[in-house]
Amino acid sequence: MKFGIFIMGTQCGTYLDILDQMEYAEELGFDAVWLAERYFQHSPLLWPSPLTIAGFLAARTKRIRIGLAARILPLHHPLHVAEDVATVDILSQGRFNFGVTRAGLDELFHQVFQAPLEETRDRFKEALDIIFQAWTQPKVSYQGKYYQIPEVTVLPKPFQKPHPPVFMVANTPESIQFAAQRKYPIFINGAQRIQEMQYNQQLYWKAFDEAGHDRSGVYLLVNRFIYVADTTARARDEMEKPFMTFIDEKAPDLKQFLIRKYGEKGLDFDFLADNICIFGDPTYCVNRLKELQEKIDLCYLLCTLNFITVDHQRCVKSMERFAREVMPHFQ
Repeated sequence: MKFGIFIMGTQCGTYLDILDQMEYAEELGFDAVWLAERYFQHSPLLWPSPLTIAGFLAARTKRIRIGLAARILPLHHPLHVAEDVATVDILSQGRFNFGVTRAGLDELFHQVFQAPLEETRDRFKEALDIIFQAWTQPKVSYQGKYYQIPEVTVLPKPFQKPHPPVFMVANTPESIQFAAQRKYPIFINGAQRIQEMQYNQQLYWKAFDEAGHDRSGVYLLVNRFIYVADTTARARDEMEKPFMTFIDEKAPDLKQFLIRKYGEKGLDFDFLADNICIFGDPTYCVNRLKELQEKIDLCYLLCTLNFITVDHQRCVKSMERFAREVMPHFQ
């Protein structure tokens, strides 16, 4: 199994603290770090400028892969995205993973950057087409609804050929099927019970197979909120207030999703801890992951181990316990 770590901020961690943590993740044996894209009141969740951080991290690490989870394509001109991603791919010597999404954390992002939500699906598709042209063709020329580009040469080209791996945030059946048809692995939403993850994986692989793709080398990233302490009782006790505060104050999209999906239960800590999160001692975490392995296609676990409402050193200690006492059971 591969293990990635999804990097958000922590309660008192500075940018440099988080960068130190990402270097430590490489030392501990994680396969990848994944950076989000957040703006305005959500910026403490990191990061308003993830590709800047990715380039800095590329210079400070040697092995670990660096990914975006994910670039909000409608907020940016696709040629800028293509150039910036190719640059980071070169600086990292081919260690970059390119995650994409069509919408931000809330509607304010789209209002400020003048990319209305109702336009994002078409903007997203056009942007992807342009980015792939920029990476793989000598020249780019495009006439679409939202982007009109005369014939231009776009440099640099990525280090990885034909381009960095592309992953997609997909939370609706339409998005899941679109990703499968294009052979983009998806991030499986971490705020779901096992049965919902099973359904989404089956939907993806059905569309994937119908498109005639080869499954070899393709894996779906399964996200889980994780906190590891010396006892399960302590883990749950230490996470109850911070996690519910995180949902209520820092993650509006997650809160809406949970209410829409599960009603009142979606904001009940015991329900979340039993069905969605993995908060416990190392043995408990191993058993919960083995249960996931038995019931879904689990080849790549994307671990959310940082929480903006939890002290930085606690998050680092949890990451350390997970790497040293949980990961070896699956490697």
